[in-house]
Amino acid sequence: MLILAFDTTSEVGGVGIFRDDECLARVANDGPAKRYSVSLFHMVDQAIEQAKVRHGVPVQGLADVGLLAVATGPGSFTGIRVGLAAAQGWAKAFGLPVRGVSVLEALVDAAQIRTDWATSILDARRGEFFVGLFRRQPEGDSPYQPSYLPAAEGWVLKPAELGPFLTSHLPEGVVATCVVRGHDRAALALREDLSSSFPWQAVSGTLVESVARLGFRDYRTGRQQAAGDLDAYYIRRSDAEMNWKE
Repeated sequence: MLILAFDTTSEVGGVGIFRDDECLARVANDGPAKRYSVSLFHMVDQAIEQAKVRHGVPVQGLADVGLLAVATGPGSFTGIRVGLAAAQGWAKAFGLPVRGVSVLEALVDAAQIRTDWATSILDARRGEFFVGLFRRQPEGDSPYQPSYLPAAEGWVLKPAELGPFLTSHLPEGVVATCVVRGHDRAALALREDLSSSFPWQAVSGTLVESVARLGFRDYRTGRQQAAGDLDAYYIRRSDAEMNWKE
């Protein structure tokens, strides 16, 4: 199956085309997240051309794709909206199945960690951080079952709250690998404030491969979504919502 995966939730996003688990083309974003309304479509065209030229894949356009996998956030408000709107429009126009993938989950998947618990951390600006907590699942018969599942919905925490949060949410004596993005200086700086007992791992580059892998996994297990069911994973409400008054 051909999968078009894209992440517009941050400036370190991009587009990839995959054949099941094989990467056929990957195009990294090279501008700010607010430009995805233009750059996303150029990146998709580039990825399709790469897949044709480098691998001889008979794909002429989006109608030849079998699945859309889109990052739903958290991240840039504008970037998330652009990605979701594109996924919904293409899914409806070409009759394609679609699956939304949390950036927090994609980050844990990309890290390929070994501990039973993981916490993904992203800079949420304003001195706060998006935090997700995940637990490894027992291996089963299907290769498409999730390796990690969220222990709960995501949180927005201040730096001083992260240590107590992990202590209170993890079983006694258990540690979680803290996973951050390699370019996220604010999240990386948190390491100095946490106990040295927490292992850390930084993931460099885009997350489109993990977005594709998780989207394909959910498709194989029957958990794809209707286009109209795609929703942004903001965790923290936007300024427009918080300041709106009746």
